[in-house]
Amino acid sequence: MEVDQISQPPPASQPISNSDSSNQSPRPSPVRSPNQNVALIEVPATFSDCEEEQLVNVISDMLTKLTVFNDKIKVTSSNLTRFHSRQAPPITIGEYLKRCVKYASLERPVLLMLLVYIDRVCERHRGFVVSSLTVHRFIITALTVGSKTLCDSFCTNSLYARVGGISTKELNTLELEFLFLIDWQLSIESELLQQYYVNLMRQSGVYRVKRS
Repeated sequence: MEVDQISQPPPASQPISNSDSSNQSPRPSPVRSPNQNVALIEVPATFSDCEEEQLVNVISDMLTKLTVFNDKIKVTSSNLTRFHSRQAPPITIGEYLKRCVKYASLERPVLLMLLVYIDRVCERHRGFVVSSLTVHRFIITALTVGSKTLCDSFCTNSLYARVGGISTKELNTLELEFLFLIDWQLSIESELLQQYYVNLMRQSGVYRVKRS
């Protein structure tokens, strides 16, 4: 069931205000040296119990590192996709994810589904690159599809598009392109999401998963 009763978001080019501490944009998690004798932050054993902010932080950090690495790959006609923008959006990945969570009421599993979808698309299409030119469009498209796949109640494409800073027509086009890229392989078992959660936290250098 589509719903479109969430408060209207400001333009995507406008970062979320830091005046309200509860709405501060997530910052990429600091990279800690293995030699630093620091205590890791303990997170719940299961992703369903993890704080939303911690999940957003670690996912945005991972995606930021991925785009920095992939930005070294030259854009050519062979790897150019509908997800490419002419230039990288001014909003950071962390701010963008925080915005999506705030205005589209995303559930925790949908955030993890984003990472699974990235892997599935890249496995099927070796030339597909998640870079600073593609990551924002991919994020809003994957979150839109993930919400529709997982949730009984989800937002309309017009709201997802406004949250993502693109037109509804463009989101509709990207959604269809995404479905073909992933070959409609949208369902994800909870066990796989749990594996992604554990691996993500372990590799963060900031968090450690509590023993169940």
